[in-house]
Amino acid sequence: MRQKQVDNQKQGSKNPLTKESLKTDSSGKVAVDSNVTSGNASGFSPRYGIPPVAQAKEKKPVFKKFVIFGIICIVMFFVGLSIAPGSGTINTTPEAQTAIETQVSTMLPVGTILMKTDESLGGQDITIEHESEQGETKIWVWDYAAEDGDYVQILVNGVPAGDAFMIKHKPREFTVPSVGEVQIKGIRDGGGGITYAVHYELNKTTYFNTAPEGGANAYTLVLKLV
Repeated sequence: MRQKQVDNQKQGSKNPLTKESLKTDSSGKVAVDSNVTSGNASGFSPRYGIPPVAQAKEKKPVFKKFVIFGIICIVMFFVGLSIAPGSGTINTTPEAQTAIETQVSTMLPVGTILMKTDESLGGQDITIEHESEQGETKIWVWDYAAEDGDYVQILVNGVPAGDAFMIKHKPREFTVPSVGEVQIKGIRDGGGGITYAVHYELNKTTYFNTAPEGGANAYTLVLKLV
């Protein structure tokens, strides 16, 4: 008899959920004494079918936020470089130096940039004599100095060929009559003068000019009689 009591005590030590540890609430449901389940991290007992405590969700790695922030910063940096004014390459060849002195060139490519900052070369009206038999020709207009917000407008025989636009290092193309008067009117000076270049397809010549704000440079196109 004594041996049986000892066995029961040993069995009770292995299974802490005894009658004393099980309590009945007012609704008749059985609850487990917290003093018993506190020793089990999960609160799970296979014998009595008590479910485990839900595990806390793992926190997202902090470094992931820093990676996303870094990518955004890099993208914004390169976007800023792509739209930054004055980002073109300045031509420092002897031909470019000659163009600064004479304000004309038949050798420099369309879109040539001569200066880092605006420097007025002086405004002038030009007469272009040519032998082209075509009724129209193309011209390209761009800023040969700093992109600082200069605006111009193209007029053909006194009539606007389009709205005013900001001149940039990237040339803008227009089609104009091969005979008549083309005016490049200065609309707004971004600072340092409205500096621009215009290349005429019919004589393959570029003119570097400065338009007065509110005034215009006239290019008179004349068919040369042979």
